[in-house]
Amino acid sequence: MGIIVSMSNIDTRTATVLFFWGCPPMGALLICARKRSYMPSKDSKTPGKDDANVVKFNAKDEKQAVKVKNRPGITVSKIVTYVILALLAIVMVFGVFPSFGSRGSSSNIEFGSYDGTPIEFSYGNYFYRQYQRQAQQNKATGDTAAYQIWRGAFESTVFQTAMSKKAGDAGIRVVGETLNKAIIDSGVYNKDGKFDIATYEKASMESKNQVKVQYEESLPVQMVMDDVTSVLSAPAELDYIVQMGDTARSFEYAIFDSSVYPDDLARQYAQANMALFTLIDVSVISLADEATAQSVRASIESGSTTFEDAAKANSRDSFAAEGGRAGTWYLYELQGNFSVPEEVNILYSTAVGQISQVFAAPNGYVLYRVEQAPFLADFEDAEVLADVKAYIGTRDAQVVTAYLEGKAQEFAVIAALAMDFAAAAEEAGVQTVSVEATPVNVGGSNYLAGFAYTDMGGYLNAVANDTEAMKTLYTTPVGEVAAPLAANNAFIVAKVTGESAMDTDMSDYLKLVYPYMAQSQSQQDLIQSIFTSEKLKDNFLITFMENIMGVGASN
Repeated sequence: MGIIVSMSNIDTRTATVLFFWGCPPMGALLICARKRSYMPSKDSKTPGKDDANVVKFNAKDEKQAVKVKNRPGITVSKIVTYVILALLAIVMVFGVFPSFGSRGSSSNIEFGSYDGTPIEFSYGNYFYRQYQRQAQQNKATGDTAAYQIWRGAFESTVFQTAMSKKAGDAGIRVVGETLNKAIIDSGVYNKDGKFDIATYEKASMESKNQVKVQYEESLPVQMVMDDVTSVLSAPAELDYIVQMGDTARSFEYAIFDSSVYPDDLARQYAQANMALFTLIDVSVISLADEATAQSVRASIESGSTTFEDAAKANSRDSFAAEGGRAGTWYLYELQGNFSVPEEVNILYSTAVGQISQVFAAPNGYVLYRVEQAPFLADFEDAEVLADVKAYIGTRDAQVVTAYLEGKAQEFAVIAALAMDFAAAAEEAGVQTVSVEATPVNVGGSNYLAGFAYTDMGGYLNAVANDTEAMKTLYTTPVGEVAAPLAANNAFIVAKVTGESAMDTDMSDYLKLVYPYMAQSQSQQDLIQSIFTSEKLKDNFLITFMENIMGVGASN
């Protein structure tokens, strides 16, 4: 196991900016709940409309493997993207391109600034041309596509502005001879594969000026990019990476999580917190805005429509197709779907068959109908106890920490003497995960594989950036059991099952692609430095909503 080389190593922003700027990246070689066995028989598992942007009914807390790939990127931008897409779901769009009237119009839209220079959309400017270019590439329609096109044009303009400033600071200027050569070499005036003076002379002055401006803008940026990507790496750097790959280790580990917490202790916890584990059977209608929710509620109350028909026609969650039937939920599960968590108590006091008031949810508004009055879960039921343990493990982990650590330490002693690690784990009642040979990769380098790619359980990946944990795993002698490690609200006991060097083919491949990967990394570093700089004032979100989508702050 050695390196990971793929387009996944190039973050979304880098690929988008470079693609629409004209420079290919280097190195480019609602959640349906798990239904419970004691639910009313008319529950269904068929999903309805797939729109988790309004209200999420989160399924019971379950252990999930951590499989986040270590790749560079600006995650803030991605988070903002998800937020805006959720907001866009409530907007009725009649047009997503601002009207400028004639060419002489002075209408401009400022989305922010970089180092004092406005990032501005106006007729014919760089932002305008990037918008047109991305709109031609993205043929999709609707709110999501509109956001992606505008955001892409904005980021390309930020990049162009920042790079132009860098070129200016470096004293880079485009002389006439260089500009003319670039235009000729572009082929825009070619005929039969060669520059044709007649074709050039036939072109309009406006067309010629557009081409001229394009290359005046792009050439200085290209020069800066060439300088960045032409930086050579030292041979010792590659040797060091290969050496890291030569110490790949394989593991087998046992997991001590909340599922091994004793039933009697879990039962005591549940009985001390019975309100959290009180169940209620409900149907739901999820809507985007309060006015619509109130209108739908009034229609149901007046008898002009049924709850089921209203859900099928209006609800935006995964239960719509079932007429809103959502099934049985614990109180703690439903709390997360209330903007004011305490309001869940109002729902729990609603009479069977009644329609609740309109409740604000994190991403919309919800109507409930109570199908069965609240009732206590059966704390003798194995599935219920599993739910209780899962709750403790994810939301109140300190309750089980000492117990799990003690059990892990006991097992480590037993496993160290056992001939068969997996058999010892089975006897202890815990699960094991096998991990193929993986080099130590604390920094999350793209040049080497990491636990994100090899650890299907996710527990080693969770501590992959923990220097002490990695030191423990990679200094414990092969064949021996390492000291317990805390990971993901659990404890793991790992055995080092082997150590291997990078094979010759992989080593040769790494040496071949490393220069290209290093250039790609340089590009990513440059772009990230621009978008994380304090020089960037990013007002895209509010400007897009108000000026493009027509959703004002007061709306």
